[in-house]
Formats: sequence, C-alpha cells, structure tokens
Amino acid sequence: MQTESSWDFRSSKELLLSDAYAKEGYVIEDADIEHLEYMKNAIEIAFKGFLRSRNKQCKTTLMSAHQVVSHEESNDLRLYIMQKISEGTTFQRNYYNAAKKIIHQLCGNELAMQKRPGLSVNLPNNHNDVLPIHADTWNGVSPFELNIWIPFVDCTNSMSLYILKREKYMQRIADSRGLLKLTSDDLFNELRSDLTWIPIEYGKILAFDQSLPHGYSLNIEEHSHWSMNCRFKGLHTPYWDKKLGEYFMPITVNVVTEEEYNQWL
Repeated sequence: MQTESSWDFRSSKELLLSDAYAKEGYVIEDADIEHLEYMKNAIEIAFKGFLRSRNKQCKTTLMSAHQVVSHEESNDLRLYIMQKISEGTTFQRNYYNAAKKIIHQLCGNELAMQKRPGLSVNLPNNHNDVLPIHADTWNGVSPFELNIWIPFVDCTNSMSLYILKREKYMQRIADSRGLLKLTSDDLFNELRSDLTWIPIEYGKILAFDQSLPHGYSLNIEEHSHWSMNCRFKGLHTPYWDKKLGEYFMPITVNVVTEEEYNQWL
C-alpha cells in the first residue's frame, strides 16, 4: 500500500489501481474496443499480405497461423507485419488510444511513446519464439517506463506472458544476490515455481512493470499466440539508454511545456 498523503488528490479508484500495480507488478483493464479493433484489422491485413507474398492461402485466422506458417518463417512474418503497421503513425495513435485510460492513471497525461511497438508471434512448439526470462532494466532501460501489452487472441497457460511478481522478486533477490549471475535457462528453472502465467482475453490490456523478470515459455497449446508490447513514460522522467527522439517520441505535450519539445513536434 502506498503511503497516504493529504496532497495526494487521486481518486479512490486510481489509488486502488496504483496499489495493485505497486504490489503485484501488473494490472489488467479493458481496452477501448474501437481502437483495438483497428489495430487487429491492420495486423490481419498485413498478415494476409505476408501470406500472398509467399503464395499461401489467405483465409487462415491469427490463431491458426501455424497451419500455414512454418517455424522458420515466424520471424520473417513478425518483421513483415511490424514494417507494414509502422508506416506512418496511425497505428501508434490507435495503440495509445486503446490503452489511454490506464496509461493516464499510471503514467500521467504528458507522455512519450515507443516509436515502433513490438510484435510477438509464438507458434505452437516453436523454440525460436521463446522469449528468455529477463527484466528490461537489466539492460539499460529506464525504470520509469510502463509496458502496455495487448493480446490479439485469447491467451491461456503457455500462450500467456509470465512474470515474477514484485514481492517474490524482492524475496528471491534478498535470499540470493548471485541469482542474476545465472544464465537465462538456469534462472528460469530456478524461478519457475514462483512465476505467474497471466491469462488474458482479447479485449483486455495488461500494464506491467518491465523491471520485473518476465518472458514467454514454449507455446505448447493448440493455437498461435499474437500480442504487442509498447512502452510509455512520463515525458519528463529520466530516459537512460533509450533516448527521446530516437527510441521514444513525445505524443501528448501540453502548451506550457511544448517549447522544450518543438524539435520533435
């Protein structure tokens, strides 16, 4: 629970959300469905374009992508779609608006956004799609970033993102300072019993603290996993290695501070 202050003017709902995020390291909220549907449609159009480029039949759904896309083509598919949806800023605008409410509640309303959201396509039993356990702050990423993770199919069990909740992380680090010296495989095996796989349906948004260990295990379900992740942060918070104008762009600059950011607007 956060320390109460007479100068904290947030609503009770905002405080509850912030307390949950602080305790668990993540929260799940509803997406704005209109903007989410735009994003999914854009991904589906790009997916069909990829299939046509490989002379494959285009009636396949995202969940059954593995029926026509080989394991070796998975990364090519991901890069193709990312390139298509990043032409212009319409997709990014819809991404922001799909999650605007929760971003404002956790980050504020003067924001910077990752220029190119990341796409994950995890085909069943494809070891190449596994994302090893990691925390972004271990590699020079600012702890002031909020990761907005959006599924485009229902994700359960091994299709889900896993995370080590904050309390468990602090406990395990306190118990063993040598924990972070392990290889990613050894670290995953060491922490596995404490990890939480987060089930989430299409239409929901996961906001999580990327300074906590997280990743994707091998997808052993019958369907293909599709999700995107994008980082948002308070415009005036420290950036570390991922710089404003390079990795991040200002997206909601208020008039009283816009002069400082005119070079990017």
